[in-house]
Amino acid sequence: MIEDPAPPAMHPRAGEGPQASARWLEIADRADVGLLRVDAGGHLIDVNPAAARMLGRGIDVLRGMAFDSLGDLADREAMQRAMGALHAGKRPSTVAIQIARPDGGSLAAMARFTAVRDFTGVLRAATITLLELDEGELPTLIEPQRPREPIASDMSYRALFEDIDQGFCVIDVLFEGEEPVDYRFIETNREFERYTGLVDVVGKTMRELVPDLEPHWYQFYGDVARSQRPARTMLQAQALGRWYEAHAFPFGSARSGRVAVLFEDISTRTRTEVALRDSEERFRCLANASPSILWSATSDGAMTWLSDRWTEYTGQGLDVSREERNSLIHSGDRESVTTAWHRAFQGEPFETELRLRRRDGVYRWFLVRANPSHDDAGQLTGWYGATTDIHDHKLAEHALREVDQRKDEFLATLAHELRNPLAPLRNCLHILRMAEQGEAGAHVDMQRLHGVMERQVAQLVRLVDDLLEVSRITRGMVPLHLQAVALADVIERAVETSRPLIDGGHHALVVSVPARPMVLHADPVRLAQVLSNLLNNAAKYTEPGGRIVLDARREGDEAVIIVQDNGLGIATDQITRVFDLFSQAEHSIGHAAGGLGIGLTLVRSLVEMHGGSVIARSAGLGQGSEFEVRLPLAQGEPDPTAADETTPTSGTRRRLLVVDDNREHTDSLALFLRMQGHQVRTAYDAASALTWQVAFAPDAVLLDLGMPGVDGYEVCRRMRMAEGGDALVIVAITGWGQAEVRMRTAEAGFDAHVVKPVDPVALENLVDSLLRMKHRT
Repeated sequence: MIEDPAPPAMHPRAGEGPQASARWLEIADRADVGLLRVDAGGHLIDVNPAAARMLGRGIDVLRGMAFDSLGDLADREAMQRAMGALHAGKRPSTVAIQIARPDGGSLAAMARFTAVRDFTGVLRAATITLLELDEGELPTLIEPQRPREPIASDMSYRALFEDIDQGFCVIDVLFEGEEPVDYRFIETNREFERYTGLVDVVGKTMRELVPDLEPHWYQFYGDVARSQRPARTMLQAQALGRWYEAHAFPFGSARSGRVAVLFEDISTRTRTEVALRDSEERFRCLANASPSILWSATSDGAMTWLSDRWTEYTGQGLDVSREERNSLIHSGDRESVTTAWHRAFQGEPFETELRLRRRDGVYRWFLVRANPSHDDAGQLTGWYGATTDIHDHKLAEHALREVDQRKDEFLATLAHELRNPLAPLRNCLHILRMAEQGEAGAHVDMQRLHGVMERQVAQLVRLVDDLLEVSRITRGMVPLHLQAVALADVIERAVETSRPLIDGGHHALVVSVPARPMVLHADPVRLAQVLSNLLNNAAKYTEPGGRIVLDARREGDEAVIIVQDNGLGIATDQITRVFDLFSQAEHSIGHAAGGLGIGLTLVRSLVEMHGGSVIARSAGLGQGSEFEVRLPLAQGEPDPTAADETTPTSGTRRRLLVVDDNREHTDSLALFLRMQGHQVRTAYDAASALTWQVAFAPDAVLLDLGMPGVDGYEVCRRMRMAEGGDALVIVAITGWGQAEVRMRTAEAGFDAHVVKPVDPVALENLVDSLLRMKHRT
């Protein structure tokens, strides 16, 4: 996942660099004790002068030799076990050795093996400390290697243990039968008091000095005395308030019960290790709670740790090869991952995106980031990183890019659709100006000219209405007026609406409706809009003389309506996009049927608002299209009652006040209303409107909302507060049609809310209807 598939040359590790070697030699050369360093295989790398003198060989001769080859068979096995313990991650150990010198003499010494590890915990080298003893003073630290004599208490022996920085003592273990119950101190060195806090202990027993000492200490020393085998332990002496690491080995004859002990106070280290374990446990809990995969790696990118999230996602553990782990990376991303690693080794931040195979075989996108770790010398020592699932983000990005592209396409389409009606309108206005100026040849067919202008204005109104409609419907801001309605009536209304477009294309329309009525609980107007949109699409995208089929049938508790054509069809890769906002599927090269690409979005939204579903089908370009709408049938299917939705104009003449700061709109609407026989006054600001309310006493006020200074909301409130204001009909006429604006107009006291551009005839009927309702109440 995050390993470099082809790592560069290894960086120097701890204990292997030239600077580290030089520092070691500088310290070792000044030491009085023998110091040697061996590599992980046990071969001598460095030897200080003191060690060379002890071994009776030159430094150059010793370098490269296997250290264990210097001892006899028993010592060689002991030294190999000590190195093996370091490889196994165990703590330093001490062995007693005897090495033959080239001059015929021999070296008796204690050898302490200490590990040199890199930051990952891998053994890279070992330091061996030699403490020379007289041959007769050699203790048995690992196991009896040869018959040895007890240590004599002479000056060299005492000087040796007085100089070491560990606590040392010789004890006699006291038994009751086979059970060790106490021990008596025979000898101690200077460090004993510092490590224990006990003074003047020689000749005294431990129970005299520390009555509450834990029994495990007696048991430990008793086992060494009985078995005559050395042992090492880390135990707490709670009565002394300390933790100790103790190396105990038989001392003297097997029958003496005497034990020699080398020990260190490890209380601080133990507390540090406990704190470290606690810290590591907290880190593991935190890391495993993270949704990201957290990890660490060596300087060349080999994994050293992975959080549990890795195994949960991939099914792999940490103990797999680099190749197995890298096999989870998508083949198309491996080159970029390798490049990112090489750049990181040159000092750039490591960051890359890749697809990673999940345990079920599915690939998901991840973002991988890592920070380098360096030692004091500035050498790269490792990497710490996080691998975060960004799959949903990538999908959202892709979707946003598609939406952005569709938006650009929509804006271009909108500009085209708006220019289409604006061009003939501009031509008509130019013709009228020429006619007014009496230019030669400017004979005008006014009826034809008016027809062109009316059709093009209607087209502009339709485009704007479609935009407002899709905005409201897709946001769920359009209420449905649900009622029991016969599906056949809805189909009849839809066919009537689409008939001009169908006939204009000379298409044959076949409508099939079952004899048994199907009743829906639906908004008949919106449902007719759905079907007419589908019929219009079929008419637009079918070559002249095509065939369109509208088939309705019952399936269980659903009504199924299918609109099918033998037209241009839809590309198979675009079937899933046809209902997306502003999407216009490719029907054929060069074919342009017009529209903004929002009709099918309205269809899907309205159908889903009715609890139904709609799908599109096509065998491909040139193969025709089919849209299937499914709607739930009404429970019980009551017979719908038809209602007369038309309200004829009464012909009553009204007193009307038109208020708008847009003078052209105000004057043109006033002119129309006067031509209808109404008495009309106009006002272009709030003050004039309130004055005319008193002076003219209108029956109804047609009031704009967005006037400068005092807006239409405030004018309405003031008119309601005036005498006779409750009986006044006030209609808001505005370019704003959002639901929140409609709520504000209702709260301000308006009787109705009409969105510009207004159909003057419909407005006149609305005002007449509102006035008759007021008079009835």
